Amino acid sequence: MTHPTISVIIPNLNSPVIDQTLAALRRQIPAPAGTGYEVLVVGMDEPGLVQEDERVRFIRTPQPTPPAGARNLGIQAAQGDLLCFTDADCIPAPDWLARLTAPFADPGVAVAGGSVAFTADDYWTLCDNVSWFYELLPTSRPGIRLLLPSLNLCVRRQVVARVGLFNESYPRPAGEDAEWTTRMRQAGYDLHFVPAAVVLHQPGRADWRALLRHAHTYGRYSVKIRPDMVDFLATPIYLRHGWLTLLLAPPICLYATLRMYLRQPATRRYWPAAPGVFLSKVAWCVGLAQTALHQRRSGV
Repeated sequence: MTHPTISVIIPNLNSPVIDQTLAALRRQIPAPAGTGYEVLVVGMDEPGLVQEDERVRFIRTPQPTPPAGARNLGIQAAQGDLLCFTDADCIPAPDWLARLTAPFADPGVAVAGGSVAFTADDYWTLCDNVSWFYELLPTSRPGIRLLLPSLNLCVRRQVVARVGLFNESYPRPAGEDAEWTTRMRQAGYDLHFVPAAVVLHQPGRADWRALLRHAHTYGRYSVKIRPDMVDFLATPIYLRHGWLTLLLAPPICLYATLRMYLRQPATRRYWPAAPGVFLSKVAWCVGLAQTALHQRRSGV
């Protein structure tokens, strides 16, 4: 293999579908001429689904490692100048890597992220996907975004040198990518959305409890109430005060759900998910309010 100019980094904690993720990456349409790519899987693989070869390297950790820490290990071991990220529950499209890295032919592009596709096979998984990725569908318009998720992201190595690694204070998948890409915006980088670069996301939310736990965790660690980011993000007053967030949660979440379906026509095909989307947003508000109240008690 030629010296890789692109590194794909995947955090893994015993994913039951990581073999499908890797199979999709091995089938990638070649990236732009003169480039090579490597794949680094970081974490644990008790099912034994990660098979190493000249393309794939497995960086084993002795214990479960949160995604932020796993990605940082991957960044430090990567050889590429472009650092691409996806997750162990994602299946990249055959042209994903070529589409995701194509914008970097422009030297002014430093950060780009792709779109998220999903199926309607499982109701609670559908609710989760619609709730968090409705603005990042393959049919969405390209352009500049305020946040980009790390399940479909590419950055130049120089960006990491300037803004730093992922914040390892996040103990689980909980918005560490939102914090990282917000730091990029604070440093002056635009976040380019490339809808043609598609991954199929299949996280598997077993029931409504799993949906609410996930949303609650997102709320607890939301960048919207990080003391170092609230002013930059212009977080509304009603989200900065925990009791006010709890009091207003039902109308806030109803408005957010309705706005999502009205402003994003592509989401209307998923209208049966609306009740689950509403519940997930309520759980998010509860988690955010708990953190806001804790910060107030702690004087943060």
